[in-house]
Parts: sequence; structure tokens; C-alpha cells
Amino acid sequence: MARGRRQNRYMKKLFILRGLPGVGKTTMAEKLWDKHARLGLKGEIFSADRYHERTNYTKGNFQRSHQQNREDVFKAMNRGVDPIIVDNTNISLWEMWPYIHMGIGQKNYYIRMMELPKISINKLYRRCRGKIPKRKFRSFEVRWKKADSIWHVLNDGYSKKRWKRSKEEWNVQ
Repeated sequence: MARGRRQNRYMKKLFILRGLPGVGKTTMAEKLWDKHARLGLKGEIFSADRYHERTNYTKGNFQRSHQQNREDVFKAMNRGVDPIIVDNTNISLWEMWPYIHMGIGQKNYYIRMMELPKISINKLYRRCRGKIPKRKFRSFEVRWKKADSIWHVLNDGYSKKRWKRSKEEWNVQ
């Protein structure tokens, strides 16, 4: 697990979950939410899957779902939501970059990336009830990028270049 900035008791929390479909990200997100709710915090879970469920899984809808998720996380940060839990696969560094950029920009979020353990493609396929083809899991594994820390992600050249021209509201340079 890679950690973010040093946490103090006054900082809000941003959790970025990573893992292939079926590995248990949503279960982990719910556990984190429950733990913080018992402390009296009114956190929120953000997942592009929430938007995917309303549309079909075409590439255009997929991209719009992730954009909507980023916008909702940005709005939640501006409202001071604590904790914010991002429950997406986050396979590539550029997928996490916007959330880390937002958290750093807010200056009061402790950012923690949580990578769930890798399990076999066959087990993931069964957990997803065959809705995701095995070849897709293999492509996810090939694209997987190691993330040592939030700074590793934030300083990734490809990620910076990819998001540099983004017109999304959160991308204030």
C-alpha cells in the first residue's frame, strides 16, 4: 500500500482504491465508509460503476461515467466531505492522477492509495459471473502500472501530459 502525505488528525481523508474487477474494492470501500461513519464522519463512496449501471458499456459512455465521477469527487471536496473513497480499478497512473491532483490542490486531504491483492483471472472471472471476458482481465493485467506513492503518480510524465489540456472543472492549474 502506498501512502500519501503525512496525516494529522485535522486532515480529511481521500482513499483511492486500486484493483481489477471482482477483487473486492467495493467491499473495502464499504468497510472504510462504515469505519468512518462510526466515528461520526459523513463520507461518500465514488465509483464510475454507479454511472455505468445507468448506461450501456460503450466506450463513449464509459468515458462520460469516469468524467462524471471526477466531477462529483471535486464537488465533494469543495463541500469538505470526509472521507472520500474512490472505488475504481485505477489500473494506470493517469486514472488516479486527477484525484491526487484534486486532493493536493485542496491542501487539507491526506491521500492514501490502497492496492487490493491480485488474484487469479479465473477467480475474478467467476466473481464477476462471466460478465467480463477473460481476455479483458488479461488486458487489465498487461496495462497495470505500479504506483509507489502519490508523488510517483503526480510526477508521472504521461499523466501530466494527458491531463494538461483537460477542460474539466477540477483541473485548475
